[in-house]
Amino acid sequence: MNDIFNKYLTVLKKPKIIMLIGILGIVLIFLSSLSSKNDEQSKAKPEGEITAEEYKAILEKDIKKTVQDISGSKNISVVVTLESGIKYSYADTKEETLTEKEEKENRISDSDVKKGYITVKTSDGGEEALLVTVEMPEVRGVAIVCDGGDNEYIAEKIQNAVTAALDITSKRVYICGRNR
Repeated sequence: MNDIFNKYLTVLKKPKIIMLIGILGIVLIFLSSLSSKNDEQSKAKPEGEITAEEYKAILEKDIKKTVQDISGSKNISVVVTLESGIKYSYADTKEETLTEKEEKENRISDSDVKKGYITVKTSDGGEEALLVTVEMPEVRGVAIVCDGGDNEYIAEKIQNAVTAALDITSKRVYICGRNR
């Protein structure tokens, strides 16, 4: 047993082997840092939440499908513009203190409001604010270009479907036919 141990010990004393082990250690550290960055990116967006761009893409796809069903055209372009990004509301606390002082004939009152957020512990031991509601952005407008869009009957059907689906006014929807 000592012979085997001494044999490996003499091999490990060579400078090339030591450098190789050092480089291997550096590579392992680098690889572990990459996996932790991927973990941080996956934590940044909780499961089930979408971005405003993803929401816009979903709306455009759904409108395109609806217009395709109404017009029978497969050549459709849809652009949706949003008012803003997604709005998050967090649980908060307010603490108000009121102080009053009387000096000679004057009465002075001062109020101080302290606002804070309710936090919860996460599974990794950190803290984050307690999310109460998520409000998706309002649709500012929709532009639709399709074959048959210049036909008044088809355009009206498309406009009624889009305004009803998105709960927006008809002024926010523009429909036109495709140039050939």
